[in-house]
Amino acid sequence: MIQNKLAIFGGKPVGKIPFIKPSPLSKLEINAANDVLKSGLLSRAGHGPIVKDFEKNFARYHDVKYAISTTSGTTALHTAICALGIGQGDEVLVPALTFVSTASVILQEKATPVFVDIKPSDFCMNSIEIERKITKKTKAIIVVHLYGHPADMDAILKIAKKYNIIVIEDCAQAHGAKYKQKLVGTLGDIGCFSFYQTKNMTCGEGGMIITNNKNIFRDCVALVNHGQLKDVVKTYDYDRIGFNYHMTELQATIGNVQLTRLETMNQERRINASLYRSLLKDTELQLQEDVGEIEHVYYSLTALLPPSFTKKRNWFLDAMNKENCELNRIYPIPLNKTSLFKPLGQSCPKAEDVCARLFNFYVNPGIKRKTIINTCKAVKKTLLYLKKEHETR
Repeated sequence: MIQNKLAIFGGKPVGKIPFIKPSPLSKLEINAANDVLKSGLLSRAGHGPIVKDFEKNFARYHDVKYAISTTSGTTALHTAICALGIGQGDEVLVPALTFVSTASVILQEKATPVFVDIKPSDFCMNSIEIERKITKKTKAIIVVHLYGHPADMDAILKIAKKYNIIVIEDCAQAHGAKYKQKLVGTLGDIGCFSFYQTKNMTCGEGGMIITNNKNIFRDCVALVNHGQLKDVVKTYDYDRIGFNYHMTELQATIGNVQLTRLETMNQERRINASLYRSLLKDTELQLQEDVGEIEHVYYSLTALLPPSFTKKRNWFLDAMNKENCELNRIYPIPLNKTSLFKPLGQSCPKAEDVCARLFNFYVNPGIKRKTIINTCKAVKKTLLYLKKEHETR
């Protein structure tokens, strides 16, 4: 019994040292960054050769005509909204379970986000719920491939075609994921990506937009470049209101290297997720399911505590940290229940239930097998305590 005493109560932790997330960078990125630093040219107003090279490589990887770099995944989404002319009086459908940017960029243009509930199996937008939320004001759907799992794109695209609605894919957590052998970001009208520190590929910060639509491409280019299609410092003339959403040469050179490593890193994420699944198959945890003909890239492996432990989720995470086996909470509140969006008065009961019980396992490339094994041991140890506590009530 002493061995099974939780560390939070003074027992011996399962992990010997606190959990350390491995660096996503290799010597290749470091050397590439050093080359840019030595050149002294860190930024060239969006027209630097390395930025352009990264855009071409990203478009080529996705087999699309156009790619436009930005400063972040958020600005990629904002640029897409602006390029479509979405504004006051318009509505855009978004899933209730996602990061704030998916919806806040809609508010920035004075349009209204309409939250769509999720499927409790894969946590992605429920296509059945989409059609119920469409009105004459609906201009677009932002689909999120959550935690690296592609959404049900066939059903979503069918609905979008029926109502003549634009589809934006939020691929911030799904670089390299596939839906029926097609890369996410290429299925809708516009694909948006983030290169934040935690993503499947990173530049530290940065974003990318991809499309096959020439008009959308031209609008996006102008928007990220102060409203000008051409080199601003040559013309100092402007076609429209725009922004300074330029990626730097330093970010782009790291992005180029990360792109060459993406498939290998994603495969390591799958291997790590598979080990978690194998070790936790005899627990009561509900893991995110692989639904449909997809290739999951596991930004994280997401799990739900049993309903009887709903109010214990935060305590469970604290207990795991004391075991030196860190877990995460990515979106513990659905957007419709956050302070920003609660005044809209929208309800998404499935997302609300899932968010109250979810937590996330780190599957980052570089995590040691022993770390995963220890984490699963600590999970079982903590769940056993919760089960016994529940039974004695």
